Amino acid sequence: MSDNTATLEAYTTGLLSKDLPTEGTRLHLLEKSYDPATVRVLQQLEIAPTWRCLELGAGAGSIAYWLADRVPQGSVVAADIDPRFLDADRAPQLTVRRMDVNEEDFAPGSFDLVHARAVFMHLPRREEVLRRAVRWLAPGGWLVLEDVYFLPAEDSPYPEWQRVQRAWLDALAAQGIDLAWARRAPASLAAAGLTSVGVSVAPGGLGIDAVQDELLRIRLVQSGRSLIEAGLATEEQMARASALVESVPAPDVSTFIYSSWGRQPAD
Repeated sequence: MSDNTATLEAYTTGLLSKDLPTEGTRLHLLEKSYDPATVRVLQQLEIAPTWRCLELGAGAGSIAYWLADRVPQGSVVAADIDPRFLDADRAPQLTVRRMDVNEEDFAPGSFDLVHARAVFMHLPRREEVLRRAVRWLAPGGWLVLEDVYFLPAEDSPYPEWQRVQRAWLDALAAQGIDLAWARRAPASLAAAGLTSVGVSVAPGGLGIDAVQDELLRIRLVQSGRSLIEAGLATEEQMARASALVESVPAPDVSTFIYSSWGRQPAD
């Protein structure tokens, strides 16, 4: 089995499968949590009404729709390996495309903006895909990548959270996710020839805010049975972790969301 086939199967049948009954809710919570930081980054780029935009891994569509509102004379391609949660009729300048970014391509210079959130950390050949994404940019175009950097589970001050977080990270790593790639993304953008490279970072984790706590509740429900059946956690450990979410004494930062960007040099 190829890396690409394994990756496709992991996200159609694995912990993040869109067949899971809670996945739509999880995606909308991710939007509520991540969109403010994403929008701040994109607003810095001074998006023009005529821009051609590509949203990779469009998920439930919030950023694709936000972009469509800002490019009335331009276009937005919302691409996802499983686009079931995307509304192709949301705007006339919006196109929804089923796409495996590992395998498919666009013509050089096709876009003024390429944005991908929680995508590249999942890709088996992420550096190769990044170089292709750079080629898709028109002169002066921007590539914006957002991914999650996971801190060691053992650093948590809460033993009951350490155990379940370790199980979750092991399961993600088994699906091929690079838990640390987000930190390397700015250097990868520069190595690919982009200029004006920048980064911003936002914390995530237990007790940070109500939306993130709800995300953790969904994650425990969505992954709990799989972790137990895989022997990575016990029912008692899952129950203790769930109880901690409801009464955590103080916040525990377990992730950082890296937003990294770079610009294709102008001709």
